[in-house]
Amino acid sequence: MQTRERLSRFLLPGLLALGAPVVLAQTATSPTTTPATTDSALAALTPSAARGETLSGGCAGCHAPTGRAPVLKGQPAPQIRTALLAFRAKTRPNGTMQNVASRLSDQDIVDIAAFYSGDSSAPAAAPAPTPVPATPPPTTEPAPPTTPPATPPATGAAPTGETLYQVGAAARGVIACAVCHGETGAGAEAVGVPAITGRTAASVLEQLRAYKSGPVTGIPYPDAMHIALAPMTDADLNAVAAYVATLK
Repeated sequence: MQTRERLSRFLLPGLLALGAPVVLAQTATSPTTTPATTDSALAALTPSAARGETLSGGCAGCHAPTGRAPVLKGQPAPQIRTALLAFRAKTRPNGTMQNVASRLSDQDIVDIAAFYSGDSSAPAAAPAPTPVPATPPPTTEPAPPTTPPATPPATGAAPTGETLYQVGAAARGVIACAVCHGETGAGAEAVGVPAITGRTAASVLEQLRAYKSGPVTGIPYPDAMHIALAPMTDADLNAVAAYVATLK
């Protein structure tokens, strides 16, 4: 219960993110404005995808399809902006990206996000999330299952990555990843939760370890991930990373 209360305080549904670190190659641009602390501070700026393309010219070395970092093209602009703001504030772990982001102004961040997302319009308020349909009542005479129900892990047995992701481990205070990222890993862009599909197990594990070992800063992002991962062992992280890599 203590873990759930702390996560609620940090607005977990809108801030939890498992995605691998967004890594942009260093540009020559120097910040011209005071670093913003939240993505909402960028709402008044008009993005220029054309300028963003120029600024991100050196990023392909890492972020091209053949690079070592995640492909950014097509990712939501809010996700990219939030990541860059966190790197610039040094609240998201990654020395390379912290160094790169420290040279970016607010306008640089907005323009780069616009280029990669393909969105050249001003940042708009996120649409309301689609309501989850109510579960239909069970029939009076349910048909017998065609396959035997899944057997829960035996007492003392380590839960699988699928179990940790989809169900969690209540006895240890581990909350299911699917609570925020969805059963298929599709995320919920409307509330700032990124998709985590198409990742490698190694990249997911690296990011999970970074969040777990990172300091508590008092800032909702990335503290929510730090709190969620606190009760998990390294074996748990390995298992979850391996399962997330199967999500397409």
